[in-house]
Amino acid sequence: MILLYTDTRTSLTEILTKEAQGLVNQGKRVFYIAPNSLSFEKERAVLECLSQQASFAITVTRFAQMSRYLVLNDIPAKSSLDDIGLGMAFYKCLSEIDAKDLRVYGAIKQDPQFIQKLIEIYHEMTTAKMSFLDLESLSDADKRSDLLLIFENITTYLNQGQVSQGSPLIYLINAIEENKVSSDFSQIALVIDGFTRFSSEEEHLVDLLHRKGVEIVIGVYATKKSYTSPFTDGNLYQASVEFSHHLAFKYQTKAEDACQEHGNLDAFAKASKLLESAYDFSEISLDVNDEDRQDLQIWSCLTQKEELELVARSVRQKLHQEPELSYKNFRILLGDVESYKLSLQTIFNQYQIPFYLGKSESMAHHPLTQFVESIGRLKRYNFRQEDLINLLRTGLYTDLSQEEIDSFEQYLRYLGIDGLSNFKLEFTKNHREKFDLVKLNELRVRVLSPLETLLSSRKQKAENILAKWINFLKEAHLTKQLQVLTETLEVSEQERQEEVWKTICHVMEQFATVFEGSQVTLDDFLALLHSGMSLSNYRTIPATVDTVLVQSYDLISPLTSDYIYALGLSQNNLPKITQNNSLLSDEERETLNQVTQEGSQLMIASQENLKKNRYTMLSLVNSARKQLVLSAPSLFNEDESEESIYLKELQNLGFSKIEKKIDRKNLSKDDIGSYHSLL
Repeated sequence: MILLYTDTRTSLTEILTKEAQGLVNQGKRVFYIAPNSLSFEKERAVLECLSQQASFAITVTRFAQMSRYLVLNDIPAKSSLDDIGLGMAFYKCLSEIDAKDLRVYGAIKQDPQFIQKLIEIYHEMTTAKMSFLDLESLSDADKRSDLLLIFENITTYLNQGQVSQGSPLIYLINAIEENKVSSDFSQIALVIDGFTRFSSEEEHLVDLLHRKGVEIVIGVYATKKSYTSPFTDGNLYQASVEFSHHLAFKYQTKAEDACQEHGNLDAFAKASKLLESAYDFSEISLDVNDEDRQDLQIWSCLTQKEELELVARSVRQKLHQEPELSYKNFRILLGDVESYKLSLQTIFNQYQIPFYLGKSESMAHHPLTQFVESIGRLKRYNFRQEDLINLLRTGLYTDLSQEEIDSFEQYLRYLGIDGLSNFKLEFTKNHREKFDLVKLNELRVRVLSPLETLLSSRKQKAENILAKWINFLKEAHLTKQLQVLTETLEVSEQERQEEVWKTICHVMEQFATVFEGSQVTLDDFLALLHSGMSLSNYRTIPATVDTVLVQSYDLISPLTSDYIYALGLSQNNLPKITQNNSLLSDEERETLNQVTQEGSQLMIASQENLKKNRYTMLSLVNSARKQLVLSAPSLFNEDESEESIYLKELQNLGFSKIEKKIDRKNLSKDDIGSYHSLL
């Protein structure tokens, strides 16, 4: 095993790509492993570093995807469950447990949020290589009893059903341990980039491959000063140094110093050295000059909207001043993605800047989800007027025009009609001949007919209930209404709707897998369908690579882009303090870690927060190649906000804060970003 470390102003990817190329020259097949959040970007970065810009012998992938290349043909043909299917499996198992048998969780046993917490524990314990029997160590007897009963039931169901459980990584580990991998390990090499910790699963896999003779190269960011320091607690590089020290001790190897000498330190290198010195209480003499302050700027704005508009103008100006630049040379980092999402779309469209927000979108508020929720509520509350109106307002139920929906709603509200029996009665009351009763009764039949057939369904097999549901969707003209809804949209928006439709189909497939041969009530089916859709996420890919990429700041790595704008860096967002809101407290996690075998560890967020946040700040400071802007608004979500302590530290080191505002009364030519924005 080879361990490498380098400073943050030297490209670790470039160094590791050279190592990978050297291994290829020795006739090895190289797997270049990156973290899940960086694998797509890393693939492009690796290809750019290769002299021929391509290689069939180097595969850039993630740990979880390695099984596709090594044991793809040996994976058993079982239906696989993702989180949606696993949630349904928990729902099924919990419905079979009497509420009286659960001392703590009986009242909330089928609550979607509770099931989500169970899924999280299931994944955490699986990833930590723990058995659910380890929960016997919990001190709270009632909680221990409940969790053991729940996980015993879910494990029994998964083992007896024809569904695959566990991640592809677990299957690969088992295949290697049982000597079922046909590949020649001596011809395989691993190059690992971008990690500061391994999960228990990942570490176990690396250990197995190392013992099988696989050549492994692991690189991290650290300085020689931090790596050789006898005291790492509180150090800026603590996360990566502890990770490297752990591997060096375990495999009895010495990490190689791959740091390069930099003749002239740029603003980012100076900031890194000054911050490192401040955190390890050493002294260093470096002067921050005006050029450095130009390269690393700290902005202070009044609002988030003003912040985004200033960034949009800056991007436009740079594109005008330097014609060789394109949108892909810029990146926007956000302290809180949800808070900026709507304003970002409005302002960047106004300035005609194409952007891609690299974040999956929730289906919770999509009309399709509201469509399913409304039908579920109609069943549960016996045709309440409000639920029927909400169903019609989605625009997806039947081919009624908006004018017909409005007139139907007006009549329902006029008479205050509620309950299925009242809806079945013919509309006869009128008010000064204001309503067209013949037309309204026609609408009543069109609205009521498909619903009445569906909602009269009794408990039956899952396959039958799915067939009835699909037949209902046809009668309700759902696909036709979706087509009408999307045909006037832009191509990118149509792609989003296509992903949404794939998601609802996937939820139904998972339902069919989990409940195959089981008796299900319509209420449970609709509740599961709504819960599955609410918890589902979907994402689209950008139509072109020449866009401004927008992402959360904590997913950044050094030397990512030429120009970077990090926005919303208030004290609440930077540092991000991860709270433990799972069913297992930090104390219980610590207990489980102590009593389980070596190599089985649950993550304790409170122990990781400090070193993770310092390393994130270091990555953020070094993320740009040419210019970095760190910005914090005075008002965040309409509340007074204080800038991050890290920005104050940079100011104390010599970087100055610039008060930025838009003067709309005295516009200059520099303020004009685009034709649209001028108008």
